[in-house]
Amino acid sequence: MDTKYVHIFTGSMIEVNRLASDLSEEDIKSIVEDEGKSAVLAGFALPNLSLTHRLLVKKKDVKKAETIINNYLSNDS
Repeated sequence: MDTKYVHIFTGSMIEVNRLASDLSEEDIKSIVEDEGKSAVLAGFALPNLSLTHRLLVKKKDVKKAETIINNYLSNDS
């Protein structure tokens, strides 16, 4: 069983949390990484705080997750 996670999306906290919720509704587990918080804790500054959250999913769920993310992005424009 492959449990490795891969980065699939980067965006604001609102976008990433919304997508994580959408993925959860489809039984896709995800991890949200907050690079901004990690940088502050480490004493660094980030130039663009709007792109500090990363969404990761298991390798086996990438294709299904990409479809959900693409639908979200196409409806958002």
